[in-house]
Order: sequence, then C-alpha cells, then structure tokens
Amino acid sequence: MQGKNTGYVMSAQESLKQIPIREAHAPGATWLHVARRSVQVFTLVLLVLIPASGLFRIDPSSGILMLDHQVWFSDIFIIMGFWIFIASLLIMMYSLVGSVFCGWMCPQNTASEWANMMTEKYLGRRANMMDVSGIKMQVASRRKSWLNYVILGFSLLLASMFYALIPVFYFYPPELIWSFITFQYDPALANGLHWIYMVCVFIMLMDIGVMRHLICKYMCIYRVWQHSFKTRDTLHISYDKTRSDHCKSCHYCVDSCFLDIDPRQPEVFDSCVNCGACVVACDELHSKSKKLDGPGLLTLKLGDEWQGKYRGMLGSFFSRARAATFATVAGAIMVVYGVASYEPASFSVYRSDSNQADQIHDYRINLAYKINQAEHMHIRVEGIDPSLFSLQTQDVQFQSAGRQDVVLRFSDQLAEGLYRFRVIVTADGGWTRDFQAVHFVRKQIPAKS
Repeated sequence: MQGKNTGYVMSAQESLKQIPIREAHAPGATWLHVARRSVQVFTLVLLVLIPASGLFRIDPSSGILMLDHQVWFSDIFIIMGFWIFIASLLIMMYSLVGSVFCGWMCPQNTASEWANMMTEKYLGRRANMMDVSGIKMQVASRRKSWLNYVILGFSLLLASMFYALIPVFYFYPPELIWSFITFQYDPALANGLHWIYMVCVFIMLMDIGVMRHLICKYMCIYRVWQHSFKTRDTLHISYDKTRSDHCKSCHYCVDSCFLDIDPRQPEVFDSCVNCGACVVACDELHSKSKKLDGPGLLTLKLGDEWQGKYRGMLGSFFSRARAATFATVAGAIMVVYGVASYEPASFSVYRSDSNQADQIHDYRINLAYKINQAEHMHIRVEGIDPSLFSLQTQDVQFQSAGRQDVVLRFSDQLAEGLYRFRVIVTADGGWTRDFQAVHFVRKQIPAKS
C-alpha cells in the first residue's frame, strides 16, 4: 500500500512538472535592461567612430571636416542647417521621451554605473538589500584586500584613459592618434598634448572614482535644461496604485535606482532619467515571487490619457513640439541644399605687397582646395596679350586640402591705362571658376635732377 502511494505521489509530481509555468512581466521589462546596456555601449562606440571615420572632426589647422571635406563659414547652409537640425531634433526628443538621453546614452552615467558595479564587486561598498536570484542575502562587507584596491584602481584608471582619449579623436585622424599613443614624434601633433591628456585623465578619474552620479544629480546643467520640455504627457514611470498592497515593506525599486528616487511617487520635475531599472526590478520580483500575482507595478508610459492610441499620441506630441518639428525640417532642407551647392575649392586674386616705384606689377592668385584628396588645377589668364604678363606656373598640384599662391606679374612696359583681365581656374575633377580684375597703370613722372 505504501508503495502504491509513493508511486502515485511521484506520478503527480511528474505531471506537475509538465505543466508550463508562465511568468507575468511588465511590457518590455524582460528586455529593457539588455536594450539599455546595448544602447550605452553603442553610444560609446559611435562617439569614437564618428571622428575616426571622418564623418565629423575639427582639424586644428583647417577647421571643421565632414567626410574629409572642409566646411567653412562660407558654407553657411551646412553649418546653420546642421545645428538647427540637431538642436530642434533634441527638443523633439525631450518633448516625447524626456531625459532618456541621460539614462540610455550619456557617457557620464554609463561610466558611473560601471564604476558602481566594479566598486561593489571588489570592495562591497553597495549592499544587496534584496535578492531575487535565490542566493541567500548577504550584508555588504568591506573587503580590505590590497589586491582588490589595486585591481579596482587600475580598472578605473584604464577607463579614465579611454574616456580622456575620445576628445582627441575629434581633433586628429586615427594615424596621428596611433603616433600619440605610441609616443612617436609627429609635427602635426600639438606641443604639450600629452600633458593636456594627462590632465583630462586626472579629471575623468576624479569623476568616475569619486563624483559619479553626484554630477548628474547636482551639477549637470544639461539635464536641468531638458526639464523645460517635460510635461505630464512625456515618457515617465507609471505606478499601479490599485495594487499598492504589494509594496508593503518592499523598497526593491528604490534600492535599484542609482539616483535615489522613489518611483512610486513620480513627479513631473524630478531627477528620473527613464532608465527603467525600477521597472525591471519590480517585474523580476513579481515574476519570481510565490505571493505576488501579476506583472510589476511600474511601467514606462507615454501620457495616461492616450491609452495606447497612436493617433492621439502623435497629436499630443506635435501640438507641444510644433515649432521644433518645423525647425527640424527646415534645418534638414538647409543641410541638403548646402551639400548640393558645396564648393570643393575657391580662389581669389589680389595685389601683392611688393611694388616698384609706387607701381604695382605683381598679383597673387590664392588657390584653396577643401577636400583631403589629390587634385590637379590649371590656371590661365585672358583679356591681355600673353607677352605682357608672366605666370609663375599654369599647373598646381594638391596632395590634400590646403592653400597655394601663384604669382602673376605684369610687364613694366605697359602703357598708361586700365587693363581688364580674367583669371580662370579649372580642376581635373570638373570644378571651374573665373575671377575678373582690373590692372591700372599710371603715367610715370620722371624724377627731378
């Protein structure tokens, strides 16, 4: 009889094991943490790839470079359109998703979170107040091993060196960065650049080693500026008050917030960066608890009154960001027009400083090429008999972007009068322009004996 009961119990247990267990989750909470970490890493990679690929860089000698094309202030449509587009696009983002940039993309927060994780790993400075992984809760202990201090300090130093190197990419191409890292001399590198870099490393080390999220909470003006565009319709943490009894003696969501905010009491103007850590924490607790039913009590929500209506969401958004939307479109149009009308080169003709007996005979043709690739240009002068002038050279070779001067000299045998002439420059790439000028020859007054 006992054997039959034992077999029955085992059969029942096997049957129960075959029943699928479905865990209730808040929408998106299962992938929210992984998605945010992926965006943070992608942002850091993008910050390096943008200047390294030549998409945007500030050259110390030639100014702004975009895809190896110099962008001058004369390219006003590209410069103004680009900044209008970026600024208005950010305003649209703030109006829709609030401070998501801080929680998902900001390198400062990424480094601070990583530093917190490393500190907890090696020194145990942050206590795990609640654990849902099944491991027995451990009180945070201060591990006083010198090896742990050395490993943590070395890790923070390497991270600071990496972060301090990112701005250098915005001023020098990758080949010069390699020379800088390997301490090879290159005249294109600024004098004292290594000292400047060391100062940046020290500042970054103090940032992620000491300040961390204090900068975000009390010193970041950029985050405060974003608050100007937040409303109750902006993306925010929503708390299900109808199940508030689940929160008795529970502060797991508060402990998971690195900004020390209580997500159960959201406000329009708070320090929340919409990272979703509290959403994931509450959802994990509910999915693993035997006493708590349903998904987590916290969700990321866009306006309570929309109730998932796509048209209502867009209507509310564009009503609040109408001017920013118009500016974004206008900026994009300006950039497109500026790129379409971009001049790869330019030249001018002006009088030389040298003169003979107060009579100017020399002119300088200044050629400027704006693309970092080889180009061959040809110069010719029309409107004056070739025997009455001489050109230093008719062919100019550019290996990359830069400037070159060519001297145009008129004969001192020219009779008194005005001589109109035209300088024409043609590049092998198809670019051609002309410049019209006037040469004045006045009557020579013989000196008195």
